[in-house]
Amino acid sequence: MSTHHYRGRFAPSPSGDLHFGSLVTAVASFADAKHHGGTWLIRIDDVDQTRTLPGAEASILATLERFGLCSDEPPQRQSDRSSAYQSALQHLIDAGRVYRCNCSRKAVAAKGRSGIEGPIYPGTCLHNPPPQNQAAAWRFAVDSSPIAFADRVYGEITQRLRDDVGDFIVYRIDGYCAYQLAVVIDDADQAITHVVRGADLLSSTPRQIAVQHALGLPSLSYAHIPLVMG
Repeated sequence: MSTHHYRGRFAPSPSGDLHFGSLVTAVASFADAKHHGGTWLIRIDDVDQTRTLPGAEASILATLERFGLCSDEPPQRQSDRSSAYQSALQHLIDAGRVYRCNCSRKAVAAKGRSGIEGPIYPGTCLHNPPPQNQAAAWRFAVDSSPIAFADRVYGEITQRLRDDVGDFIVYRIDGYCAYQLAVVIDDADQAITHVVRGADLLSSTPRQIAVQHALGLPSLSYAHIPLVMG
């Protein structure tokens, strides 16, 4: 079976050695790409430099190579892409899709109702933003429209972000791009068409689709594989 436009990727974080669960995900991603006659890429998810350990990237790449999992193109690093993330943020600002927020996790936990991944942001800064001279994160303003996609493993998934997740961070207060924005920009810039990753990221996918829509980017094909437990 050949799907010439297929482009997949595996994006490990260099916060330590590659563990077995991540290796399983890498094999699944690689096998799916090769089954479809596609291209498979390795992307280093090091946007958060506070979690990066010296030598971890080299160790991960060496482990993947030992198992025959080699990127078809040179690995891309998120740490080299800050200008692309800042450009995307500015686009969201200009479109009125994000707002500044300096609420602490403690404040959100105290006022937020329960969601699928913890307290839902109560909207404190949406109508009362912090002063311009104060450091702030940027939150993506969600709406009540349902977001649905067909996962190739778990089937039809539907979320209403306002009810299930709430407005979420796309740029952190410490200046680092948040995962939900970085992954969307990386996938678009690398022309990724198919994402195979762990089921722990299944509930993040509707947020990424919402960001894709806001930026006028195409949505992708997703397959979330069960996690290795124990």
